[in-house]
Amino acid sequence: MSLETTTNKPLKVGLNLAVLLAAAWLLRPFFKIDASDYPRAGTYIYRLALGLMILIMYLGKLVFDVLSPQGLARKVSNLKTAAVLLFGLLIAALIIFIVIQAGALFLQDGASQDSLNF
Repeated sequence: MSLETTTNKPLKVGLNLAVLLAAAWLLRPFFKIDASDYPRAGTYIYRLALGLMILIMYLGKLVFDVLSPQGLARKVSNLKTAAVLLFGLLIAALIIFIVIQAGALFLQDGASQDSLNF
């Protein structure tokens, strides 16, 4: 192991954590969506798209890191494999959660508009 790889490891870990924290910050408004968020919907859709894009690209990076050494006949740790699986499931669950929450808000808003009209 060279000296260069040892000194760059904390930098790489810090950069990865910064990217994940930035994606989490972008997705933060979607954990609780209500009718008061309608005026900011245009901004939020861009935040959602950018945050999900970052997470999906990071998942692709993790999948490549796990699968590429196997093509070279090198063993990959079980921890990396489990991390890719859990991260993929987390992203899928997050997307499903946001879609269900947005659908519930849409139905709730439609029902309230319906009751006002009749």
